[in-house]
Amino acid sequence: MSLNNPPLSLYVHLPWCEVQCPYCDFSITTDPVNQQDQELAKAIAQDLKDSASLINGRKFSSIYFGGGTPSLTSIDAMEEILEGIKQCPWDENIEITFEMNPRDVTKEKIQSLTKLGINRFSLGLQSYHDKELIALGRNHDKASGIKAVNLLQDTNVTIDLMYGIEHQTEASFKDSLEQFIASKANHLSLYQLTIEPNTIFYKKELKLPSEEVIENMEHIAREVLELNGFKQYEVSSWSKAGFESNHNVNYWKFGDFLGVGPGAHSKITLDEEISRFRKIKPLNGYIKKQTMTDRTVVQGDELDMDLAMNLLRIKNGISQDQINTLLPESFWKKYEVGVSEGLLLKNKIGATDRGYQYLNETIKLFF
Repeated sequence: MSLNNPPLSLYVHLPWCEVQCPYCDFSITTDPVNQQDQELAKAIAQDLKDSASLINGRKFSSIYFGGGTPSLTSIDAMEEILEGIKQCPWDENIEITFEMNPRDVTKEKIQSLTKLGINRFSLGLQSYHDKELIALGRNHDKASGIKAVNLLQDTNVTIDLMYGIEHQTEASFKDSLEQFIASKANHLSLYQLTIEPNTIFYKKELKLPSEEVIENMEHIAREVLELNGFKQYEVSSWSKAGFESNHNVNYWKFGDFLGVGPGAHSKITLDEEISRFRKIKPLNGYIKKQTMTDRTVVQGDELDMDLAMNLLRIKNGISQDQINTLLPESFWKKYEVGVSEGLLLKNKIGATDRGYQYLNETIKLFF
């Protein structure tokens, strides 16, 4: 694969949610689906047809259905979307991931999605403690979460957990990790709660765990997960060997991705020019016309920062021949400063232990 024609992933955004989580700043709607998923399926198929020049003859290397809550989408609409995607080339052994909310997991839905070709599920569990789930504004409880995990135990499933939540303690966090281990899942996405602008939490005064407690939680996570055979391969990602997310790895290696659906973001390389853009957010507007907006060419200092924010997330670094783009001279000059300060590795692209521990500060070298 040419560095000027990097691997291409597909992201499909399905925007429906039953409730707006107070920490979420994604493009979602809490309006009922009401068969609009069928209309959206047709719009996504049209969007893919119109994206031929962006796909540029490449095969999709992975597909990811995110949201929103994709599991609110009907099987009929999913079948139509996948039929549209099949008109594009894709890898024979492609990874197709589908996000699910615990409340939506049923044996029948898993079977139907598997028949359609879904081969990886992502379960938004977040915590095994009701008090913490209430604090997060989740619409499921511990019991429904455990039921969902049990129904998915024979699939390739990744579980999402969060830390730094109101009412969470080091002991309750460790218990959630231990229950995750007991689930026999092979992948964990572990996120610290962050308060973003334009979220409900941003307007509230929250009593979150202290920085010291959060650091202790991170230490507990490393201890518990490593003891049980999980390897951290990215800031928020832990996996047993062979179960890493191909889709997310393509992001961090600076591969391309095409986003379809309302508000979906894309990063595309054409004729040695890297651009980022998104589709319009309003669902009805997208269904009528799949308009591209906010397109920017990524170059100069912005490109250096973009590279650093992705490549440096990879734990233990990456060799230059594994990176899906050419690194500009300006990036290397900034990188050498990080090496001299003991924050970046000499023999490959990546952060030292100290640089990784303070990754946000390390990335600022590239601003």
